[in-house]
Amino acid sequence: MLIAWMRRAAAALRSSMTAQIGVSITLISVMLVAGCGYAVMRMTREQLREGGEVLMLANLAFLHEDLAVAQYDVERIGQRLVNRIETQLGSLHVALLDDQRRLLAASDWFDVPLEVLPKSALSTNEIPPGITHRKLRWLQQLYGPLTEVWTTPDGRMYRLLVAEIPVPEGQPRAARGPLAVALALEVTQTRDAVLHGWKVFFGALVASVVAASVLGMLIARRIVIAARRLGTAASRISARALHERLALADAPRELQESGLAFNRMLDRLESAFKRLSEFSSDLAHDLRTPINNLLGEAQVTLSKPRTAEEYRAVLESAVEDYERISRLIEAMLFIARAEDARASLQCEWIEMRQAAERVRDYFEPLADERGITLACELHCKPQAATRVWADKTLLVRAIGNLVTNALRHATPGSDVRLAATPYDDGACLIEVSNEGPAIEADEQARIFERLYRIDPSREGSATGSGLGLAIVKSIMDLHGGRATVTSGTGQRTVFGLWFPGPRGADSPVGEAVPRSREVEQSLGL
Repeated sequence: MLIAWMRRAAAALRSSMTAQIGVSITLISVMLVAGCGYAVMRMTREQLREGGEVLMLANLAFLHEDLAVAQYDVERIGQRLVNRIETQLGSLHVALLDDQRRLLAASDWFDVPLEVLPKSALSTNEIPPGITHRKLRWLQQLYGPLTEVWTTPDGRMYRLLVAEIPVPEGQPRAARGPLAVALALEVTQTRDAVLHGWKVFFGALVASVVAASVLGMLIARRIVIAARRLGTAASRISARALHERLALADAPRELQESGLAFNRMLDRLESAFKRLSEFSSDLAHDLRTPINNLLGEAQVTLSKPRTAEEYRAVLESAVEDYERISRLIEAMLFIARAEDARASLQCEWIEMRQAAERVRDYFEPLADERGITLACELHCKPQAATRVWADKTLLVRAIGNLVTNALRHATPGSDVRLAATPYDDGACLIEVSNEGPAIEADEQARIFERLYRIDPSREGSATGSGLGLAIVKSIMDLHGGRATVTSGTGQRTVFGLWFPGPRGADSPVGEAVPRSREVEQSLGL
């Protein structure tokens, strides 16, 4: 049951950012309070222990001096000396022992059994003058712990120290050998104070847990309220309200980048939705005309009996509309496949001179029919590479669409030029230009959109679907290149195709590489 509860709590924690922030603040606060409190309590306990040991060593030094003044006559002055120390400091009890640890003199309240005294003894000659905490730590590094703790059956606690006082030869005393001094400092009150401090510490820790939990949740809710506000605003945005955007003026800086990204995504969605709506409208218009023609002709034909010749005339008339619908569907399918990120290219090195000649041979009869000259130009250094890295079928289709478009809008009696500029790094710039009506700047920005025609009346829609340039753009997107257009009053209209070349080791590198980079920059790549 406990495991199931812990699993539910963990799941709830993972699903709530407020809970995660609140728990994080609580844990950090508790760790800080616990760490600081533990460090303070430990330091306080060490300071109290060291203070007691410094006190014992100082009184030991005084006792050694008093014994030296009395010529170590323990029988005569020993009892008075130990009682004086106990009288001056009631919590410190002293006993004098001989070299066999037999009792010679003890203060009135010294009730420590001799067998519990520390076995090792510190020589008073090792005690430095002016004992301090730093000198005490030095002694501990040399000799280890100087004292031991002993607790009486009734709960009193003593800190015990045994020291050895060397006795010079020739001094009058009852026994031979050095004297031993046993000091017992009662630390019961100190222990109780430390225990009380630990109780206060744990109480403060519990209080800090409660306070940190409450404050942590309040702070977490305050932090995530901005995210909730953004979420509420985002939930109001729908297909009918794509113009709305998230208000970021009062949003935290940490959320502004996400909000900006969300707004940019909405801009793209709105633009795509608008294009889709326009595309659906244009597509319906382009399909409605031939379908209405077919429907009208069929209805008129079926209104009364017809001869075989009349039926044949109707079918022949319908072929053109069928061909237009077929071309439109084929173009739409091609664009849909081209926009699929999984679409693969069969790129290879293609001789640009041969490809240009092939296009010119194919379109030259159409150009002659319209009284237009079709010229091919290849701009490259002598003996330089004249190839382009592209999918052969798509390359020919892109160039063919541009040439068809140029022939359709060229001024009769003018020329259409197909120019190619290959570069040694595999990149290639292909340009198709003609003399004809200029394309306005706002129309240049939309000319590669689906079903977009410059002529709003859609004249000539029977011969063009409005998808030729959209197909060109899709082909260039597949190659990682770019399709551009430049036009203006009094100048030729130029459509450009920039093929960036291969991205692998097969790409030849030569002197023309910097030049191709300049072309990329001029095209805005």
